Amino acid sequence: MTLTRWKKIIIYPKSPFHFDDTFHKPSHFPNKLKLEDWEPGKYWQSIRIGKQLYGVKIEEKDSSLKPQLSITLFSQNNLATTELAIIKKELVWRFELDRDLTEFNRIAKKDRRFYPVFKKWLGARNTSEFNLYELLIIGLVLQNATVRRSTQMLDTLLGKFGTKLEFDKKTIWAIWLPENLHDVSEQTLRDLKIGYRAKYLKRLSDDFGMGKINEHHLRTLSKEAAGKELTKLYGVGPETARILLFEALHHWDTFDHIAPWQQKIYSRLFYNKPLVPTNQIQNDIKKRYGKYSMLAVHYIWEDIFWRRKTEHIGWLEKEIRL
Repeated sequence: MTLTRWKKIIIYPKSPFHFDDTFHKPSHFPNKLKLEDWEPGKYWQSIRIGKQLYGVKIEEKDSSLKPQLSITLFSQNNLATTELAIIKKELVWRFELDRDLTEFNRIAKKDRRFYPVFKKWLGARNTSEFNLYELLIIGLVLQNATVRRSTQMLDTLLGKFGTKLEFDKKTIWAIWLPENLHDVSEQTLRDLKIGYRAKYLKRLSDDFGMGKINEHHLRTLSKEAAGKELTKLYGVGPETARILLFEALHHWDTFDHIAPWQQKIYSRLFYNKPLVPTNQIQNDIKKRYGKYSMLAVHYIWEDIFWRRKTEHIGWLEKEIRL
């Protein structure tokens, strides 16, 4: 799909704002069929609103007064004013462009050990370029698999069911609509070598395709209420629910579950030890950061992956096995 029509809009994120650590998360696995692209000060992705696909280019604009983003929206047909407003609202939600970080930054200043990290990335947001269904697909291929295996599965699924978009001299892929898998059998999915995930992918896609899940309603619920709804979904356990609550629904206090592979990385990051009990990690983080516990961990987590771009960190490479 080639997108040749375009329009520009401006968004003013709440200050302070860190462009690169908001729009680029180096901890995310690097699949070959790109769902997004980034370079300093510029970012590209696809976005689906309803059934319609658009291309998005976001650029950082210098401003001495307040942060400013120039958004170019690409489409097959001319964009109506109502479409622009809907896309703008969705981008603000997904990238937390209107969230106030004042209190979090105040708490972060009290952390003598990690304040240099918080200061370096001051104004970074927890973000998700994906809608709830798309993020579930990411979570599904991440379950019980190495990063290399996860990227292989996602690339295979994208090549079979995804859509390739061409815009702004970029090739960006988009995850399929859930109803696109309605007539695809579980065996066909298994033949793509995604294993037991075929059953979950089929059930989840059918549920979303039939409208059993309302993402916009979930956004209005408390963390506890939203969590209960999410775990009703087939195959969604505590770790997947935590990811969804934090990334898709933007609850900053979701440090309620630690997967075994995360435990090893947290132990190194926070204690410089091979393995620390999960309950100790959770209690220490919650005591220090309270309702910002997951956001604080997110900053420190992403920082080590930013470092990985320029230096070899042996213990990290051993854990992620990319």
